[in-house]
Amino acid sequence: MLQSVLVAQAGQAEGLQSKVASQIRLDDRSGKDLRYQYRLRIYPSFNVNDAWSLHAFVATGNAFASSHNTLDEGKADHLYMRRFFIRHQDSQGKTELGVIPTYKGDVASTGLSKDGWISGIRHVQQVSPDSQLELVAGELAHIDDANAWQKLHSLNYLELEFTSQINSSIGYELSLEHMLGDNFFRGELRYQNTRAQYFAIELIDRLDSSRIKMVLSMGMPLAWLGAEFFTHYSYVDKGFGQRAELTEDFLEYGHALAFELDGKLNSSGLGWFAKAEHYADTDTSRIQIGLSYTFASQ
Repeated sequence: MLQSVLVAQAGQAEGLQSKVASQIRLDDRSGKDLRYQYRLRIYPSFNVNDAWSLHAFVATGNAFASSHNTLDEGKADHLYMRRFFIRHQDSQGKTELGVIPTYKGDVASTGLSKDGWISGIRHVQQVSPDSQLELVAGELAHIDDANAWQKLHSLNYLELEFTSQINSSIGYELSLEHMLGDNFFRGELRYQNTRAQYFAIELIDRLDSSRIKMVLSMGMPLAWLGAEFFTHYSYVDKGFGQRAELTEDFLEYGHALAFELDGKLNSSGLGWFAKAEHYADTDTSRIQIGLSYTFASQ
């Protein structure tokens, strides 16, 4: 399964391609003013041939885990090139060099935000038809300055991750990470049935203090609504540190719960979404609703 994905990606057409994803939303959080926000994500790439390609990522927002601008806010005109890298890819794996993504494929709830960046190198090696080994080395820095053009200062990010698919339904990931001056172990177990329902449990252990972050999640298609449903519960120790805040589905420290719906309005890329969150330790809530539009060119 994993190998077939690599082969398909390596066979892309030559030339310039681009994907643009936009979003507008209403964001209502307990105890704060109502916000109207927008997001723009642009993914340009140039395929030199079947193996070599050049990639960039341009987005609104001004921080590692944030890609929204707020309307009617004096400092809301952020638009930065967050990543710029070269990739070599074939049926045996891939190598990325430059200001690279935080992920090699799908982004887990406990993985680093898909809007973020790492300055360095990633190599993914296919070790069997259903298993991959990933090594990342570089610098994780400038998290409040979403700009790909930053000077390197130190090698402070290391990640070794093993990903495997046990069968057509069950897969897992195990990784060791060094970032932000701390060491972490991350594990993920996933299950998907024949009805496209999936369930996952994820755990990050901060090894120097035994502080943890745990996420339980599930998702399923809702054919009657023309939408996808996703929900997750998370618990984060208050002393876990900044690694928790940089994850893809960070809600809040302590216990939190989120429900999401994501649907399409037509076949041209126009969609809608709704999300509700509740933070148990502070007894506060957050609701987001909005529209999205995505298109690709080549």
